[in-house]
Amino acid sequence: MFDKNSEQNQIITFSLLIMAIVSSAFALYYARSVLVPFVLALFLRSFIAPLIDFQIYKLKIHRYVAIPIAIFVVVYFFIFLIPPLFNSIKSFLENASEYQDKVILLVDFVLKWIQQKFNIEIDIYTIEESLRELPFLDWTSDLLSHTAHFIESFFVILVILLFLIIGETNKEKTLTWNTMDSSIKKYISTKVLIAFGTSIIFGITYWLLDLELAIIFAILTFFLTFIPIFGAVIAVILPIPVAFIQYDSLLPILLIILLPLSYKIIIGDFIEPKVLGSALNLHPVTIVLALIFWGLLWGVIGVLLAAPITAIIKISFEQYSTTKPIARLLEGKIHHKS
Repeated sequence: MFDKNSEQNQIITFSLLIMAIVSSAFALYYARSVLVPFVLALFLRSFIAPLIDFQIYKLKIHRYVAIPIAIFVVVYFFIFLIPPLFNSIKSFLENASEYQDKVILLVDFVLKWIQQKFNIEIDIYTIEESLRELPFLDWTSDLLSHTAHFIESFFVILVILLFLIIGETNKEKTLTWNTMDSSIKKYISTKVLIAFGTSIIFGITYWLLDLELAIIFAILTFFLTFIPIFGAVIAVILPIPVAFIQYDSLLPILLIILLPLSYKIIIGDFIEPKVLGSALNLHPVTIVLALIFWGLLWGVIGVLLAAPITAIIKISFEQYSTTKPIARLLEGKIHHKS
């Protein structure tokens, strides 16, 4: 009788857990227009907090002076990026027709090689005409409009961030909260610095090789670094088609492939695990499921935030004995002895 009741309790608990997850998913999806800026503001707050604390405790600057300075640094950083970003896109658009011709020549060469190698009949003319009719300008216009929308949303994020920072009090907090808060701040600030350093190294490499859209690829590298496993691979692959189109010799193309790949191996496989420690000790299946879950809910932003959010959830669950098994589950160590 006891075993039967225990089994029924487990079934009820599991059913309630599924209902809670489904309900939360619906709430997160329908409230995404509010929650996404709020979550991004929380991430910025965790990154800015050490800068504010440094000014207050090391430089002895008053809190209400340290806050505007920290926010100004963030705003200036984004403002500094906008002009070269738009200049890079403008330069690419000015040479769009030339690049389109190079793409057609490259496709023509590949198709003819396939035709001769495998003795396959291919309508090369129709494929070339289809490539000529591709709406590159419309795609670029959409990209610019999305960029403008992001800039507009960024100011909303700044307002939320300002209220979050001002709303903090100096009242003493519990040891559990301080431990959790410091762990999350350390993880976010370290991850942002790693992503920033990676994007700078990639960007300098592309700039020295005079690659078109070097700044755009560097910025994409910054955001893609937040996606474990897949992000760094995508960041390495993205510039390769542009390199094939732009360069006439093989050496710069090889450098565009090999140099970022070596950076990815050194930073992603050696430096990052040592610096972050156990914060990103998530099972690959957990990461894939997190990418799918948050991607379905919040789109591209959800994919970018999936790993950090999951890591923060794991850090939070580790602080309480009742939720520690869930943290072990996210690590893929539920069957291990603690």
